[in-house]
Amino acid sequence: MNIENDRWKNRRRMAWLAMLAGLVYPFISIEPETAAALATPFYLFVGAVVGTYIGYSTADDKWQKEVE
Repeated sequence: MNIENDRWKNRRRMAWLAMLAGLVYPFISIEPETAAALATPFYLFVGAVVGTYIGYSTADDKWQKEVE
């Protein structure tokens, strides 16, 4: 099980960091126009990173159970 943990460690960190950045982003004090212009692409990217992690980890878990 340790090998599995190591394999997903960096992916998990990336997903958590993206989610944390999405939560912190509204509190960053930059110009409102700039923040509004960056919000949509930023949240699309963050959502894609987190969603991809969740999707692939679920699929990998399913595939690993089928192999065993």
